[in-house]
Amino acid sequence: MIKFWMSAILMGASLTLIVPSATAQRDRDKKETSTVSKSGREDKKPQSSSKFVKAYGKVSELYEADDFAGALDALAKLEAGKTTPYEKAKIHQLRGFVHYNQEQMPEAIASFEAALATDALPNAEHFPLKLTIAEMYHVNEQFAESIVAFDDWAKDGDPITGNNWALQAKNYFDQEDYENTLVYIDKAYATGEAPQRAWAQMKANSLLTLGRVEDSIAFGREVLAKSPDDLEFVNFLTVQMLEGEKAQDAVALLEGYRSQGKMTEENLYLNLYVAYRDLDRPKDAAAAMREGVDKGIVQKAKDRMLQIGEAYYDAEDLTAALDFFRQGAELSPDDGTADLYAGQILLDQEKPQEARIALSRAIEKGKIKQLGNAYYNLGIAEMDSGNEAAAAAAFRQAKGFPESQKNAEQALKSLGL
Repeated sequence: MIKFWMSAILMGASLTLIVPSATAQRDRDKKETSTVSKSGREDKKPQSSSKFVKAYGKVSELYEADDFAGALDALAKLEAGKTTPYEKAKIHQLRGFVHYNQEQMPEAIASFEAALATDALPNAEHFPLKLTIAEMYHVNEQFAESIVAFDDWAKDGDPITGNNWALQAKNYFDQEDYENTLVYIDKAYATGEAPQRAWAQMKANSLLTLGRVEDSIAFGREVLAKSPDDLEFVNFLTVQMLEGEKAQDAVALLEGYRSQGKMTEENLYLNLYVAYRDLDRPKDAAAAMREGVDKGIVQKAKDRMLQIGEAYYDAEDLTAALDFFRQGAELSPDDGTADLYAGQILLDQEKPQEARIALSRAIEKGKIKQLGNAYYNLGIAEMDSGNEAAAAAAFRQAKGFPESQKNAEQALKSLGL
């Protein structure tokens, strides 16, 4: 797709204009006067022989057939002959496309710059090629070079589209120069063209990074007012609110969509969960995430069960917390975190025999933070179950970890060990 676009716009179109009939050329010469660019560059007339056009057409066929090695060999032979400056420019130009499609960005840029250096291309090809170079520098993450190339093109660019200005904005954004990002993204908006989501994201992120939280959120609301059903941007805006410590605003926005039955994306439920947690409303957080799971919008996965369980635990609803930790454990064949949490609740509920099963399973599965505490809790469960020997073994294991060493030593002393 990219190759076709470039060849059609910057190569194929020019080939149809290289050698018009003699009569047509005379008629055009009478009607046309030399055009001059905004910076004063006079237009150039293609100067090429029919022999070159024929040979160049064959090279183009190799290029279109993805025979890049053959195209490069043919271009080298064509270049070795006697050529006009315009023909040299066309050779460099096509060579640039070949390198581009082989993902050889430095070589492609060098070839395009060589084409420009001939100063022989018509304005209709000369200036778009400058923009192409700016775009390639950007793709190659040479943002400073892309900025310079873009500025050079912009002196003559006509028209300069919103996407063009957005390219320069992205150059600055990727260099973390957010002030200049705003300058150029505002130029993109000023064209009056339909804005893309990427423009809005760049502007909102730049405002937020510059500490202009209120401006970022206000701008996001403006965008959403024009596209209220853009749930991807709802997600983006609520993330902005959460990062800007505006959890209440995020709740208000998301609850509006929830009441309308428009919470159809998992990320929206996750954002609502985080917002409620930030507001120390764990019960509401659990209810929101649970609703998403029940509706099939939020995936019933280990991490989601843990999040719901943790919220219920913080809300002191141990029965619900245990239920979701157990569900998380069933979904965690190689991670004992959920089993550990379940075991801790069972100990709190004075159910040591169930607790020792859950804690043993947690240790067996592994991937537990503070493994020493898991062994210590297992020791407590074993002791409360009347298994003194098993309790001592667990405490000895716990003694080997910094977080549980002191408690384990005291427990062993209480057993006379």
